Amino acid sequence: MIVDEKRMLEMLGDAKNVFLLEPPYKRKYPPLGLAKISSFLHQRGIATQFGRAYDGQECDLICATSLFTFQSQTVFSAIDQARFLGGDTPILMSRHILDRYPDLYLFKGYSQALDQCPPDYEIDSEIDEPWSDFSFVFTSRGCPNKCAYCAVWRIEPEPWINPEWHRAVASEKPYVMISDNNLSACPVEHIEGVVEYCIAQKKRIIFDNGFDCKHITPSMAKLLAKAKYTRHGMRLAFDRIEEDGLFQAAVQMLLDAGIPKSQIMAYVLFNFTDTLEEADYRMRECVKLGIRPYPQQYEPLNKLTRDNRFIGKHWDKELLKQFRFFWLMAGHYTKMTFSQYQQSLT
Repeated sequence: MIVDEKRMLEMLGDAKNVFLLEPPYKRKYPPLGLAKISSFLHQRGIATQFGRAYDGQECDLICATSLFTFQSQTVFSAIDQARFLGGDTPILMSRHILDRYPDLYLFKGYSQALDQCPPDYEIDSEIDEPWSDFSFVFTSRGCPNKCAYCAVWRIEPEPWINPEWHRAVASEKPYVMISDNNLSACPVEHIEGVVEYCIAQKKRIIFDNGFDCKHITPSMAKLLAKAKYTRHGMRLAFDRIEEDGLFQAAVQMLLDAGIPKSQIMAYVLFNFTDTLEEADYRMRECVKLGIRPYPQQYEPLNKLTRDNRFIGKHWDKELLKQFRFFWLMAGHYTKMTFSQYQQSLT
């Protein structure tokens, strides 16, 4: 059954021992939803256990999470095991899964109450370096854009600034990943507060989900140039050919403000409605500017497995494979064009 935020928080508050279940799919970052639930529960004196599989440990509530829809089979297997070993223990699930398990408790979206809890970084989630040295922060939620290829506006329909976002920044961790879905759409005062706080705390930043190029102005570029970055931490997106000109101007403003080329990266969507020529042009424009392009291959939001990968109407299976490989390898795209690379394969 679908439960609202109030009912979800009641279920958490009424528990005495909660098992936090993250199915064993591949991931780089810690399970933030479960980590925030852990902090919420610990503040109330409620015991928690974390695991990537449920092995029958004593508990009175299991909280399960998921990441991408195409990992659904891994999630299903983890839930099946929890249901078999857990008996009547209720399971609180965070994604759309009721078609298969109509008796699970499903919370859709995100919780502002949980978002204001700092992640429990003490969870032994086996995160590899360098990500174990990062704080993971959402300072805001929502995005005013309604891009057809994106799930954000469906999951987070209303904009919200988290008044407690600072609590997620751990003093002992040298890096901060700002994961807002569209920080650039927030009031400039909030963006300035984020940058200035990270500077004061001597943290290096990754703006993980990218800045919207249409919000970059000379004054915004100067503000962003104050920050210290790591791992191509100043990130933008060049997802549509309609942004041609606007994107290049935004990058130039960032460069003119003093952000090193080595710290700027652009996500470039392909395999949606674009042609090979459009996608290759957007990639090549990034190279001209001296910044790193990252090929972001489109997959439908409701795809349940990695089998039978989606192929856009202007693409084919082999072309997708070649294009992604070529643009992931700087050793190729800095020495030749994609057309030349294709010719070298024949």
